Amino acid sequence: MMAGRATSVAQPEIEFRRIQAISCRGNQRIRVTPAGALFAYVETHDCPRGEHWSAPWPEQPLRRLHRAQQQQLADALVDGDFFALPGEIVTPGRDGFRDEIDVALGDQRHSVIIERSAAPPAFARVRALLMALAGPPFSA
Repeated sequence: MMAGRATSVAQPEIEFRRIQAISCRGNQRIRVTPAGALFAYVETHDCPRGEHWSAPWPEQPLRRLHRAQQQQLADALVDGDFFALPGEIVTPGRDGFRDEIDVALGDQRHSVIIERSAAPPAFARVRALLMALAGPPFSA
């Protein structure tokens, strides 16, 4: 294995959230557990003011990731330097959306918020991989 690459022992735990400023309708979230369970949810209802979701996470995962898919996520985090990203990249404004990723990989933990800004490659790579693994409508 290459230096710096995640070992197959530690499996990632990741939560991605896309939250719109105006309405919760269309908000998206994806969660991957260390056991490889992938949960995904797109908000289709209106929420009370200040709420981002009208329902909790689904009880059953959308799918279970293979070990190779989990390793892809771990590699994207480590090789892409996700853990070196600042905690917030924010452009001031009133509309738009906010993307958030919370990660745990072994003893490393990191959260990044991107708001009304272009995502750096390390963030965009993890987000794109999560969306691809979740499938439509995330990857549509």
